[in-house]
Amino acid sequence: MLAVITGASRGIGEGYARQLAARGYALHLVARDAERLARLAGDLRLRYGIAVDEIVLDLAQADAAERLYMEVRRRRTAVDLLINNAGFGLYGEFADLPMPRIQEMLLLHLVTFTKLVRLFLPEMREHRRGAIINISSVAGLMPLPYLSLYAATKAFIVSLGEGLACEAAPYGVMVQTCCPGRTVTDFHETAGVKDYWAPGGEQTANDVVAESLAALDRGRSLVITGRRNRWLIRLQQMLPRRVLLWAAERTLRP
Repeated sequence: MLAVITGASRGIGEGYARQLAARGYALHLVARDAERLARLAGDLRLRYGIAVDEIVLDLAQADAAERLYMEVRRRRTAVDLLINNAGFGLYGEFADLPMPRIQEMLLLHLVTFTKLVRLFLPEMREHRRGAIINISSVAGLMPLPYLSLYAATKAFIVSLGEGLACEAAPYGVMVQTCCPGRTVTDFHETAGVKDYWAPGGEQTANDVVAESLAALDRGRSLVITGRRNRWLIRLQQMLPRRVLLWAAERTLRP
């Protein structure tokens, strides 16, 4: 079995790499950070005796999906699992965000994400097996002031993923949308998000991945990781939208 994991050098992507390696998957690990990727790949080869290929690539480029797909095809054709994980956050008032970073986020979260699904899904349908896990966020389930663009792109991933799950199921292919909440990674530091209390609590990346893979084993197409996060989403569905937005704005205000 072969899994392709984007954003594999750290955080949730690294968690998938380690847990899938423990399951015996061969891996194609994709990330920009060549040094971290090499360390992870070496550790997985030594620990689990599996084949691990490193693909150093910036996925926030217009042709990145095609380049990755051709590189995977050059090395091995049959992909059993695609983990569409690469992403980053942008924090602050939208009008103040630098346009180059906005462009990168749109390319990575929307264009590359969509292209990768479109490129790998047909072969899975043809073989009538395989799975795709798309990493969204609980942020994709409601608007978030000061993380507005990030939340909007994650909402796109939720909507597309749930629709694709219905389309792919008759072919024996699973499409899962995974929505973590606050996770112990460098996401918030990289995005410049201030420290704040969130009612959903915080999970480790390994916890998120374990829940996602367990849900995949059970055939679940949408998983909100963390019991507290699931309670929070249920609560949001009961409260008026304006109340939720007021609370989010007060919590996240720079």
